[in-house]
Amino acid sequence: MTFTQLRGHTKTLATLVAAITSFIFTFSRFLPTGRVRGYSILDDAWIEMLHTAFAERLQFGRDIVFTFGPWGFLYCGYHPATYLVSVVVWAVLAAVFWWAAWRVVTHYFENPLVYWLWMMAVIALASISPFSNTDVRLTSWPLLLLLLHFSVEERPFTWTQAMLIISLALLSLIKHSMFTIAFVTVLVIAADNVFRQRRFPWIVLAFAGGIFFFWVLAGQQLNWFNVYLSSASEIVSGYAEAMMFWQPTEKVDIARFWGVATAVCALVGFVEYKQHRLFGLLPLLGFAFIVFAAFKHGYVRHDGHETIATNLLLLAALLWLPAAWFIVWQRSKWLVSLVLLPFILATPLASLSLKRYARIELSSVLGQQLTAENLLAPANFFLGFMEDRRDSFRAYNAYATGLRTRTFPDLDIHGTADVYPFSQTLALPPSLTCRPRPIFQSYSAYTPKLAEMNAAHLRSDRTADHIFFDVWTIDGRFAPQDDSLSWPELLTRYDITGMSGKYILMKKSVTPRQYQLSPISETIASFDEAIAVPSMMGGPVWVRIDVRRSLWGNIVATLYRPPPVWLTVVTRSEGTEGMYSGRLLSAEARAGFLLSPVVENRQSFFALASTNWQQELADHEVASAHITADDGKEIASHFQSPPVRVRFYRLDFQRQEPRNH
Repeated sequence: MTFTQLRGHTKTLATLVAAITSFIFTFSRFLPTGRVRGYSILDDAWIEMLHTAFAERLQFGRDIVFTFGPWGFLYCGYHPATYLVSVVVWAVLAAVFWWAAWRVVTHYFENPLVYWLWMMAVIALASISPFSNTDVRLTSWPLLLLLLHFSVEERPFTWTQAMLIISLALLSLIKHSMFTIAFVTVLVIAADNVFRQRRFPWIVLAFAGGIFFFWVLAGQQLNWFNVYLSSASEIVSGYAEAMMFWQPTEKVDIARFWGVATAVCALVGFVEYKQHRLFGLLPLLGFAFIVFAAFKHGYVRHDGHETIATNLLLLAALLWLPAAWFIVWQRSKWLVSLVLLPFILATPLASLSLKRYARIELSSVLGQQLTAENLLAPANFFLGFMEDRRDSFRAYNAYATGLRTRTFPDLDIHGTADVYPFSQTLALPPSLTCRPRPIFQSYSAYTPKLAEMNAAHLRSDRTADHIFFDVWTIDGRFAPQDDSLSWPELLTRYDITGMSGKYILMKKSVTPRQYQLSPISETIASFDEAIAVPSMMGGPVWVRIDVRRSLWGNIVATLYRPPPVWLTVVTRSEGTEGMYSGRLLSAEARAGFLLSPVVENRQSFFALASTNWQQELADHEVASAHITADDGKEIASHFQSPPVRVRFYRLDFQRQEPRNH
């Protein structure tokens, strides 16, 4: 055997080792675990609901309206009824991901060691998922598709792209944000098919066919798809204002992100311009939209979500690095340092975000993924699954039993039930079946249309027999806003039968009562101006508040987020005035909510339903209110003048005598 032959055999063997080890590593990172993980009571509730919705074939757009779609259970979490499906689907997706990434690196490099290092780094970065967030992994599909189509595979149709498109159709039904990113990516490639390649855009048919195939496979009816898209649009339209969160270092953090994002976009633009000249604008626009979506995801709700945005920049810089390296190494080696710059800049940014929110270094996360335990995860999983497939099920049951004991102890009722402010399928006793309202997390019913969907559900024959009710909200909101249109329905269509742990127990009334909203007065006001509130002697006071943004304010809200608006009310307490304050969501405020008396907890809601409500809630009567913007500083250019219109109504309904036991 000659030296050349030996060298060839060695390279073949090394390539095989790199392929096998990276393939196994992909499975170890992508396959779901059978371990039951508790995140928080809020996150556990929606994760469990997504699994239950798939298992019970609930209709999305009618029965379930949320930021996730019918395949949303693949995002995270464990449920015995969906576990096998999750494993099979993620095994297929892992294989597609590995093959697409392998096609990229083997197209530009010939060294097996480089193959292995790049593959392991890409897989590891795509697998970082703090706080149950797998958005970076999901977004790697459209990134790989853009990279393959414009930089690796020049043909308009390849099997690799076909596999990516079909799997991208599935991922689009996991989360609404993924549907938007996938849709834009498909449009960009379709435009390239038509205008540059002069070919039929097969990708559109493949994507649409995949969407409808997986929609039906999830047990969804085709005639509800338009309703699903409409409700998804409604969820997305109100998300920025409703879910925004901010940090003291807001401006610095955003400047860092866009500084690095500009460098990564420049890298992508350089690669695509060198290959396609002006047609390189198409992939650059597609990539820029993904970066913009990542920015919105990470900095509208500026908390741990920031790690998703920064990790995505790092992954994108690494994905386009082989193409850029190949170009400069052949033509202008002095540009190598500039090609590496986006990756160098993105690394400390991602590490800083992880350390800040997840309390862990990027190097530690990557190091943990390369431990023997994680590398052997697929083998351990399959061995454990074959030896005793009931282990996970037993652990799940033990977790559920403990949760029920803590949440609803000693409860002996039967039928269907729903829980406010967020539905909990797992915490309900075995004698009760969860029948959730469409927007099953009350904090997500943040537009008039969404709030009305939940109220209409209570008026329908699909509503639950029993309601467990509490007043609780997130992010310092003014609590009575959440699911506000459902409050009059609950007060008239359900009878309060007592308390169960931390919840008011309500039972569907045999004879629903009526309620009526009667106009009282209307006024316009400026920010920080005191607004007199009518007396509640004639009944509780309902309010509709229209905070009117200007054209510039709407543009800012679309590109980033609107300034926060606050509502502060002053009550007629004995001796001293009481004051309650919370964030006002302008969309929910337009729908209307109970203003006076202030209902701040379940005890005050319990009292509101009684015949003795005026006496019990006398100290909660609101005397005046004022609205402020951006922590009390009016931003005139963001709002019309005057910015606030207030309409007061009288809420009249027949009272009951709740049984408190």
